Amino acid sequence: MIELVRETVLTDLPAEFSAEADFFEAGLDSMGVMQLVMYLEERFSKKVEPAELSRANFRSGNALAALVNGQAA
Repeated sequence: MIELVRETVLTDLPAEFSAEADFFEAGLDSMGVMQLVMYLEERFSKKVEPAELSRANFRSGNALAALVNGQAA
């Protein structure tokens, strides 16, 4: 998931960025979240529901993976 975020919205994430590190602290904003939503829906055929649009679900690589796998917080 970190690579996906690096490819789509945060191109300057450091190589050592961990799966628990906070994307928002690294610069993710609401526009970036919407770009990720569009990308996830296209790449994984995952419909992101309005109730899933929370900061917690986009905070880290692990949270994003849980969202894609249907295990969102």
